[in-house]
Amino acid sequence: MRTQWLGLLVIAGCSKTVAVGSSNTLTKRISTTRDLDLLFVIDNSSSTADKQTVFNKNFPAFIAALDAFPGGRPNVHIGVVTSTVDIGAPGFAPGCPSPDPAEDGLLQNQPGANAAPGCAVPTDFWISDVANPDGTRTTNYPGQLADVFSCIADVGATGCGFEAQLEGMKRALSGDRPENAGFLRSDAYLGVVILTDEDDCSATDPTIFTLPADQVGGLNDFRCQPLFAYTCDTPISATEGGTYTSCAPTTGSGAYLADPASYVEFLAGIKDPSQTVVALIAGDPQTTISTGPLQIGNAPIQPMALQPSCAATINGDMAIARPGNRLDAFRAGFDPYEHGVFETVCQSDYSSALTQIGDKLFTMMSNCLEGAIDTTDTEPANPGVQPACQVTMRVGFGGSDEHDVSLQACRMLDATTPDPTDTSPCWWVESSTACATDTGLALQVVGESTAPGTVVDATCSKQH
Repeated sequence: MRTQWLGLLVIAGCSKTVAVGSSNTLTKRISTTRDLDLLFVIDNSSSTADKQTVFNKNFPAFIAALDAFPGGRPNVHIGVVTSTVDIGAPGFAPGCPSPDPAEDGLLQNQPGANAAPGCAVPTDFWISDVANPDGTRTTNYPGQLADVFSCIADVGATGCGFEAQLEGMKRALSGDRPENAGFLRSDAYLGVVILTDEDDCSATDPTIFTLPADQVGGLNDFRCQPLFAYTCDTPISATEGGTYTSCAPTTGSGAYLADPASYVEFLAGIKDPSQTVVALIAGDPQTTISTGPLQIGNAPIQPMALQPSCAATINGDMAIARPGNRLDAFRAGFDPYEHGVFETVCQSDYSSALTQIGDKLFTMMSNCLEGAIDTTDTEPANPGVQPACQVTMRVGFGGSDEHDVSLQACRMLDATTPDPTDTSPCWWVESSTACATDTGLALQVVGESTAPGTVVDATCSKQH
C-alpha cells in the first residue's frame, strides 16, 4: 500500500465542493492534506453485542492500515455515534422510549455500556490524533488509540430496535448537535463506517409507528423492514409469509422512510464525494441481482419477520443478520467514485474487512485515478499514456484570490520520465502497484512549486 504523493500540493481550508463530473466524466480531487475525519455509526440494538465485541477486538487491524499510509498515520478525528435516534418511535420496541440526550446524533466520549470500567476516553467528543512538525503527535487521550476507541465504541445493546443508522450519521455531521462542533474539518477527507446487523429505519413520517398492529405485522420492526422499506415485484403482505423478488427501497410520495439517496445528497453537501468513503459492515443485501429474493415468514419472537440473509458463528454462538438493502442503496451512491465498500457482518473476524476499508481510504487520499475512466491514449506520439483528462490546478482554494490554472499533459522522454525542460506545471500518469483501482494509474503533477491553498482536479472521460 504505497504510492508517491503529490508533494507540491497543499490544501488550504475550504468550505465548498467542486463539480464531480457528469454522466460521461469522473472527477478526482488530489491534494496532500493528511487530515481524515472518520465517523463510526454503531448499531446498539439488542442483537449487536457480539458484533461489537469482534469489531472492537479487530480495530487494531484498521489502525495498522492507517499507519501504513505514506508518512505514517494521518491526522485523524474519530467519532462514534449510535443508531438510536429520535424518529418518533414509541416504547413498544426495545430501547425506544423518549430519546436519550446522550445519543440522538451525539458523538460519544464516555465509556460505552459494555466497556471496561475506568477505561480511557478522549477529552473532546471525538478522538483526535494529529502529527506535529517534529514527528511527535498531539492527542486528546491517554494510552493507545485502539484502547480508547474500544472504550467509547463498546456502546452496548440496549438501544432502539428501530435502527436509524443513516439519520444518526446525518445528525452527527449536520450541526444539529453543537457538542460535535469541530469534529468535521473543512480540509479533511471523510470516512463513514456503519456496523449493523439490520437495515435502516430512518423514518420521516412517524405515523409509521402508530399504524394498527394487525396491518403492519405486529408490534415490532416488521413495519420498517421489510413492509414499508421495500417495493417488490408484488406488494409485501403484513400477514402471510412469502418470497419476493425485484425489491428496491421504497421512495417517492407517501414513503414513510427517508430515501437513501437523500443521505448521499446530504454528504455531498458537506464534502465532495471524491473525498468521501462510505463503508458497510452489515447484513448481505438481497435482491435478484445479488444473493437472492427476500424471504418473509414467522419468527420465534414475532409473528412476521424478514428472514436473515447471512449467519456466522461469533464467539461460539450463531449470529444472524437481516439484509441491509436500504443501507446498500446508500453505499451504492458512492460507487461511481469507487468509494463504496461492503463487507458482510456475518463473519467471526473483521480484521480483513477493516483492513479493506483502510486500504480504500488510502486510495481516496492518494493520487490514484479511480473509477471506470477511459484509458485510451490521446497522444500516441507522446511516450506513456495520456488518457482523456482535463487537469486543473486550483490556486488559493477557498480564498479571495481563488483561480484555476489549466494544465497540459507533460512532454515525456519515456513512459516514466517527464521532459525536464518543460517548465510549466504539467501532468502525467504512471502505472502504480499501490493503486488498487480499475486503472492502476497514478496522476503526477510536476513543474513550478505552488503556494499553499492549491489542489488539483482531474476530470476524465468514462469508458463507453
